[in-house]
Amino acid sequence: MAQMRRWSPFAELEAFRREVDRLFREFFGEERAPAARGWTPSVDIYETPAEVVVQAELPGVKREDIQIELTDDRLTLRGKKERSQEAENATYHLLERNYGEFERSFVLNVPVDIDKAEASYRDGVLTIRLPKVEPKRAKRIEVKVEG
Repeated sequence: MAQMRRWSPFAELEAFRREVDRLFREFFGEERAPAARGWTPSVDIYETPAEVVVQAELPGVKREDIQIELTDDRLTLRGKKERSQEAENATYHLLERNYGEFERSFVLNVPVDIDKAEASYRDGVLTIRLPKVEPKRAKRIEVKVEG
């Protein structure tokens, strides 16, 4: 006699995910599977009375491979990290380091002085300093009567 089992959509999704992972490993080889995740650098953003500071962890990224774009209300970081050369005649058992291109954008909730923004890069950490500006105040305009 057949036994009844309760259907679980989550169990089916997990089985599907395992099958997709297996196909990636089979097609690309075990060492290529982590690259399918993509790469997103970790970022801290904090605000002081004078500025907004953004710090991004970019270990192994060359300074010339980092692009920063700043508009009135948005900061965008782009860049790439080159994959290191594989060792000859080596069998890799695990490759977890990320590489490739990345892009992150952040909406700035306070007005900043674009012309005075500065960026520095040290020990794999990019620090961007965005001096705050006073928001423009409303101006009352008097209506004059002609004639």
